[in-house]
Amino acid sequence: MRHSLLLASATLLALPTWLPCQNQPRQNQPIQGPILVLAEQRDHTAAGAPFEFTKLPAPAQDDLATNATFTVLAGQRSDNGAELTALHDGKLPGSADAPSENFFFAGGSGGRLLIDLGKPTEVAEVNTYSWHPGPRGPQCYTLFAASGTAQGFNPAPAGNVNPATCGWTAIATVDTRPRLLGPGGQHGVSICRATGSLGTCRYLLLDVQATDRDDGNSQTFWSEIDVHGPKASPAQIVTHTADGKYEITLDVSAAPALQVWATQTMLPVVKEWYPKIVALLPGENFTAPTSLSITFENPGRGVAATSGTHIVCAAEWFLQNLDGEAKGAVVHELVHVVQQYGQRPRDRGEPAPGWLTEGIADYVRWYLYEPESHGADIQNPSAANITAGYRVTANFLHWLSATQEDAVQVLNTALRTGTYSSKFCTERFGKRLPELGKQWQKELLAKDEASNGGPTTLTFEERRAGWQLLWNGKDFRGWHSYHEKDVLPGWQIKDGVITCADPHNAGDLCTNEQYDAFELYLEYNISRGGNSGIMFHVNNQGGATWASGPECQLLDNKEGKDPQRAGWLYGLYNTQVDATRPAGEWNQLRILISPEGCAHQMNGVTYFQYLIGSPDWNQRLAKSKFASMPKFAKSPTGFLALQGDHGLISFRNLKIRPIAPKTDKK
Repeated sequence: MRHSLLLASATLLALPTWLPCQNQPRQNQPIQGPILVLAEQRDHTAAGAPFEFTKLPAPAQDDLATNATFTVLAGQRSDNGAELTALHDGKLPGSADAPSENFFFAGGSGGRLLIDLGKPTEVAEVNTYSWHPGPRGPQCYTLFAASGTAQGFNPAPAGNVNPATCGWTAIATVDTRPRLLGPGGQHGVSICRATGSLGTCRYLLLDVQATDRDDGNSQTFWSEIDVHGPKASPAQIVTHTADGKYEITLDVSAAPALQVWATQTMLPVVKEWYPKIVALLPGENFTAPTSLSITFENPGRGVAATSGTHIVCAAEWFLQNLDGEAKGAVVHELVHVVQQYGQRPRDRGEPAPGWLTEGIADYVRWYLYEPESHGADIQNPSAANITAGYRVTANFLHWLSATQEDAVQVLNTALRTGTYSSKFCTERFGKRLPELGKQWQKELLAKDEASNGGPTTLTFEERRAGWQLLWNGKDFRGWHSYHEKDVLPGWQIKDGVITCADPHNAGDLCTNEQYDAFELYLEYNISRGGNSGIMFHVNNQGGATWASGPECQLLDNKEGKDPQRAGWLYGLYNTQVDATRPAGEWNQLRILISPEGCAHQMNGVTYFQYLIGSPDWNQRLAKSKFASMPKFAKSPTGFLALQGDHGLISFRNLKIRPIAPKTDKK
């Protein structure tokens, strides 16, 4: 069964007006993180009744919406669809294409649904479900909430009235139109927080859009809308591995939004891989812990930490990475439970180096659990150092294991028993680890040099998929500096890399060709404190590229001074996730721009998605500094531009896949 998960975050810049003033925080109440939008799709070829998701709760039959009053404020109900009661009666469609069992709007751009809970009520999550084998499956809407007590409150804003101007607060924007699977299937959405509730309100409003802005008949088939108040904390779950040897305790009481994923997706991985890790890292007179616990809470800004046999996971990070690194992060921590290096005799050997401890855990994760992800590939061999820990050390251990098959097991035993030392490594491997590290790095550099002889080449699969070289890797043919005929001398080329070497005499580097819809791939390496960007749909009618072209920000997130972080759409869309690598290392960036939707992906992690010209886009644009720029984001086509007046930055491996206009309208 194929599933696809989309996650976006919605942050509020001020205290929501729909929170009554008397609703003061309770003592010992968990710190509330940002509002999250979790969305999951069951491919139409596998979807069936009932709605069964791996990360989201199933539709409920008894929730706050059951006795609420539903009203259409804008748009019209289709005569071919179900009445509004179908949205909250707990009954689900029996098949994929069942108009009479789903509510949907008549032809047009969409409509508005009002939900009146009857009184101010604490809301923990709002869940929406839809089902159709084609383009009526996805969901596109903005959720607003109101207490009804704000001055000038309008309980029924018409379609041409912005709810934010009359006592409503925008909570989140949802767009589940898929990038990988087809649009058909069952779509589920949960708007919630990692911990705590959304707040207290009486009214909810869904401002619904058609899934295809050029086809008014692409109206979502809405199957159910659930509104949940705070739930009783889920009880701890105690389970065992298949052989019965190991006991696992799961606690999601502080993060109930993770209960479905943790029980249905994570626990099977833990039960399968903990015994495997125990077998992989044995030891004489050593017995691995027979019980362990995994708790989801918010222990700061990290990902996860292990103390003895207790794993603590940051709920907010995991919710943002359910389809990314979440499962692998748990496998990493399982290795720490088995390692138990703190048991070594205090009078024997050297303490276990942290970089090696983490490197072994990441070796198990990236090379045994999920080798297909290539998460430990080295992007910048010149900066590779075995003591960097985690992925880098894991790569070294993988290299060492190619000639020393049991290298990881040998090191694990030495670290656990206190026999690890430089002398031990020399006797066992022929050289000290730092010396082996130099040999490893030398081979990495040789491999990188060989591949960089043709970094701007395309594979057969890429050519077949429509990819083109954006830069030939040799000279500036096809490029010019903004408002110039040629390229200014601040831009230089060396060893298959474009570098902004002198920001004072570089300006922005633009393509000669113009692009409308496309997928862009490139790699960039930014200096410490560096600041740059990539603009698209740029024209010559402004004094700067950013006067017309939206910008994907590039920044050294650690030392850069700009509050806009790398990968963000400058001033418009952002994320809490930071997948960038440190200054001096190569980052992989993908940008998708199309009339059906846009997305930014940093080092394999999708940051956010948006739709140019959508109500959400227009609302954000109106509040940004670009609102006063008459040419900004007005053109559907234009140059691509690499910003070169803010700091040192290098680019390589620039590729683009033009996307043909959509013609198969139905």
